[in-house]
This record gives sequence, C-alpha cells and structure tokens, in this order.
Amino acid sequence: MKTFRSLVVLKRPRQELWTAMRDHLVEFSGQIADIEEIRQIERRVDTDGVVHIMNEWRVRQQVPAVVRSILKTGELRWVDRNTWDAEAFTCAWAIEPRFLTEYIECSGKTMFAEAMGGQGTRVIFEGAFDLKPGVLGSLGSVEALLSGFLESIVTTIIPRNLRGVVEAAARFELPG
Repeated sequence: MKTFRSLVVLKRPRQELWTAMRDHLVEFSGQIADIEEIRQIERRVDTDGVVHIMNEWRVRQQVPAVVRSILKTGELRWVDRNTWDAEAFTCAWAIEPRFLTEYIECSGKTMFAEAMGGQGTRVIFEGAFDLKPGVLGSLGSVEALLSGFLESIVTTIIPRNLRGVVEAAARFELPG
C-alpha cells in the first residue's frame, strides 16, 4: 500500500473554497491544466446535510503505448465517490479507475482548515493506493513498467490534480 499526502494553502476563506469545491467543480474544471473533463454523475443530500457526489474524471495525461495495450485504454478516466461533511469540513473520497478496477483501491480524505486569520484555507489531502496481487503476475517484462506508471499516477498526477483543482476553486467566482 502506498500512502500520499499533500498540503495547499490558499488565500480564500474556508467556507467559500469549500462551497466552490463541493458545488461548482464541474463549472471550473476547464481551468484545471491536466483535466480534460469532469462530469457529475450523481448528487444526493442526506437529511443531516451531508452531500454525496459521484463524478467522472478524464485527464489529458497521455498513456504510454505499451501501457495502453495492457490496459486496453487510451485515456485515463476514473470515478470519484465523495462524501462532504460540512460540520467537520472534510471530504472522504474513493477513486475507482476505469481500468484494472478489481485490482486498484484508492481512497482518502481532504480536510479544509482555516488559515491566515480566517482569510485563507489550508487544504490537506491524504490517501492510500493499493495495487492488489494478481494484476502484474502474468505480465512478465512489462510488470515493472505498468507498476511504475500506476505509482506515478498516485504520487504525481493525483496530488498535482488536487493542487490544480483547489487553485482553480480559489479563483472561481461564486454566483450570487
């Protein structure tokens, strides 16, 4: 299991950044460098106000030809299922890739804390990635390539996307 953690501090009050991230992600997704598209598939609100959202992400990252042939996909896509708890200012999430779904688990939590005397927000993004046994066993010489590619998604692409997402959210003008 591989863990990761990222910290971003932005000059945008916590409530505004939280609202932009939870309620307007699709609207500003075009401003995020690595993102091709984010599409909201489902949204529901519990009676206690907890919001559950499912999004599909497509990234611009190119998949190397050898990996593309193994994964049988030319693009990186995943679904994220997240739960937004406004009392705790946390978002618990799980990512389900659209390839090797039965072998990959990735989940974590994003926490929003006040910073800069209430004028800013500290966003802490942490999670874990697990590549289950069996996926790489029959691949022989390309095993290291695929393993390295998947690890790079976790250690670079996902944290870089988070930074891009929260920076775009900080620039987003809330309606109203």
